Amino acid sequence: MAYASAEFWDQFYCQRRESGEDLDWEGLWTRPFLVPMRQAGVRTVLELGCGTGNDAARLAAEGYSVTAVDVSGEAIGQAQAKFGSLARFLVADMTQPLAFPDGSFDAVMSNVAMHMFPDDVTRALFSQVGRLVHAGGLFLFHVNALEDRPLRARRLPARELEPDYVVEESGQTMHFFSEAYLRELLGGWQEVQLVSVPIRRGEASELFKHVWRGVARR
Repeated sequence: MAYASAEFWDQFYCQRRESGEDLDWEGLWTRPFLVPMRQAGVRTVLELGCGTGNDAARLAAEGYSVTAVDVSGEAIGQAQAKFGSLARFLVADMTQPLAFPDGSFDAVMSNVAMHMFPDDVTRALFSQVGRLVHAGGLFLFHVNALEDRPLRARRLPARELEPDYVVEESGQTMHFFSEAYLRELLGGWQEVQLVSVPIRRGEASELFKHVWRGVARR
């Protein structure tokens, strides 16, 4: 198994729907991107791995024209039911060539969705983002940091498939990124900004997750 399948994610989102627990980080992922998007004059945005559409809807509410894709038909169905009047939602596998012309978007955004794949797929995916954004456009993302690996392993034991790429007992696959690896992946981009973001939760402000926030200009 190279990475978790569409069927895995359909089941994941179906279970979430049945339990009434939507996977929504509220504005945690989108809020930091609003200033650089305004500064760059962004109007059109492609979101990769949109899940049930919450972040796409937030950007649409800010006035952006948003196209959002996810490999899970279940997730896209939920997104369309909730936010179909605000954004365009499509079932599509971002690891495969997407049917958009080169330079179609002012920005591509992906929040905690591009760290599910082995190295070869990750490299191809980052390269595809470069094709989809026009010159001067933005790539906005959050991915797991290396520091997230021990935090996640405390809750979800895993087996390593490649260096810093694991499969968990559920079948979910996870890749953990170093700064050096990210800068290598973004070698063709300009003005790369990477911020290490620890995420805490609960009354005790316990460290729960650790991600990289990236903003790069084409």
